[in-house]
Amino acid sequence: MSAVGRMSVSALAGSSNIADRRRIEEAIENHIQLVQQADSLLTYDNVPVAHRNGEAGITRACRKPAEYLATALAQKGLITNTDEDDWRLEDGVAADPSFQLFPSFPNPGRDEDDKIVNDSINIDTSYDYDEDKAIVKITYSFEAPEASIGRESRFLELSPNFQSACTPYEATGS
Repeated sequence: MSAVGRMSVSALAGSSNIADRRRIEEAIENHIQLVQQADSLLTYDNVPVAHRNGEAGITRACRKPAEYLATALAQKGLITNTDEDDWRLEDGVAADPSFQLFPSFPNPGRDEDDKIVNDSINIDTSYDYDEDKAIVKITYSFEAPEASIGRESRFLELSPNFQSACTPYEATGS
């Protein structure tokens, strides 16, 4: 009888782990689809002219497309005009907090304020870029539901959609 009881408890724990893993993987897959949608919506025509190229060496979207997309994704579609970045907008646009390159969406397992929605879906998301390859790399890290596995990561690499329409002049700033 006790052997059957242990098997039942073990099966329940396993099914709980499977359910948690399914929720984590689903949250990541949903986020990947939203990222791909945002990249599709961020076309050359949707990038403001002031962002495409710059004067006096100011970083712009066509010069550093991977950095631009990674920044836009990290800032949820809203390119801010701060001292920390070079994505400067014209004064009229910078004053408008509703200016969005694409609709905002939360990171997986979190709400719009970046608070964890469900403790079993605690996923850390980071947005990096490799400008030499013009690739944005999104990393999803989480603690596996199974105690024996530890920390896991998933990666998404994509090339910014809009960069193919940038002219050589805009890309080099000549």
